Amino acid sequence: MGTILFFVAGTLFGVILLYLIGIAVAPLNPTEIKNDHFECGLPPSSEVPMKANFGYFIFAISFIVFDMAGLFFSLFVFADSTDALNWAMVFGILLFAAITISMKEYRNAKSA
Repeated sequence: MGTILFFVAGTLFGVILLYLIGIAVAPLNPTEIKNDHFECGLPPSSEVPMKANFGYFIFAISFIVFDMAGLFFSLFVFADSTDALNWAMVFGILLFAAITISMKEYRNAKSA
């Protein structure tokens, strides 16, 4: 219990320290453009918003698949049994199929 409290206190101290250093070092130079409500500082070019490209959604889904794959494969590594190896192979085949399908959809969306 003491180790967890030490870790939480150290992390909290580090975050607060970095925040205070950022406030002390950052230049304060507000301008009219920086106070504008658009993030990029430029006015909008049109009233109709552009539709997002489907490829971005495929990329995001692929990123989530890779992220979860890393988590599950690390769990399979720590399990010390033959069943875990079999499940890892099944998971790897499903992952390969998911990546293949997402790349096919990305290619189709890019060409259309």
